[in-house]
Amino acid sequence: MPPSRQAPSRQERARRRREEIIAIAGEMFARHGYRGTSLADVAARAGITEPGLLHHFRNKAGLLLAVIERRDLDSEAFAMELLGMEPAGRLRAMPEFALRNRERAGLAKLFTVLVAESLEPDAPGHRHFVDRYRAMRAIVAEAIRSAQAAGVTRPDLDPAAKAAEIIATLDGLQTQWLLDPDTIDIVAGVESYARTLEHDLTCGLTPRDPARRVFRDR
Repeated sequence: MPPSRQAPSRQERARRRREEIIAIAGEMFARHGYRGTSLADVAARAGITEPGLLHHFRNKAGLLLAVIERRDLDSEAFAMELLGMEPAGRLRAMPEFALRNRERAGLAKLFTVLVAESLEPDAPGHRHFVDRYRAMRAIVAEAIRSAQAAGVTRPDLDPAAKAAEIIATLDGLQTQWLLDPDTIDIVAGVESYARTLEHDLTCGLTPRDPARRVFRDR
């Protein structure tokens, strides 16, 4: 007889159920927005009662934050990958990030919808997105500073201002792609921007600098 499999523990079943609810809520928030989705809607889709859902999350805001945190895991992991790369490699990785987003269009849409619904200071996700953008700007600015120190990026650039510009451009391209995917190729758009950014970051440097060969060597 084949060995019997041990049944998952109560804790493991609760963890799986929680992850299932987060996935369902994320899909519904992306489609209908946070304000347009009720706890009752999520509970019904998950096949449980609303009190049963509240057993896993204290309230709707708690569910929202769980969805946001789950969505952010990939972005944070990729940001840390960027920090570990050589300066020239960070430019080459930008289209790869766009490709990841294209393959996870639902998560990209979820992020865009939740940011738009979190602009007001009293919105449940407001603080999270303020902190997230500050952290992302800091990561990009630090990458620019390290490239300046390595001599492969113009020393006259303001890293903080350039970081805000880069993030704004990537977010804007993503929004246009989500609105009109038949017209906007997000990967081609980001690669084109990376080429423009390469020229801007290295303008005035000598041709032997490695950052100037990021796309020409491909």
